[in-house]
Amino acid sequence: MKCPEISDLEFSERGKLAIKEIRRIKQVNQWLNAAIVGGTFANIFAGNGLIKSHYNLTQTDFDYFNSALKASPSIARKTIETISGLQAIKAKSSKERQFWKAVYRGCEAAK
Repeated sequence: MKCPEISDLEFSERGKLAIKEIRRIKQVNQWLNAAIVGGTFANIFAGNGLIKSHYNLTQTDFDYFNSALKASPSIARKTIETISGLQAIKAKSSKERQFWKAVYRGCEAAK
């Protein structure tokens, strides 16, 4: 979704804390994905010989692995949606309310 242009937006202290929390959630999500991938591959290959690695590879549930990787972003997104929805309700200014509604609806800054 394209983000609206909001000029002279000043966040309340509550809004600033919410932005910090959203950034933290995104960072935790990245760490979680790395841990899922790293842990799975370490479980298969780390310290194992060829035969043991082959056995571990055949016993690994890649459907479960894939489900875990897919679920992580949706959990983070739902948490961000909850935070932004509450901020939209509690915002003191109309500009801040407009910002949080846009985030709630899926607006994301260009990278």
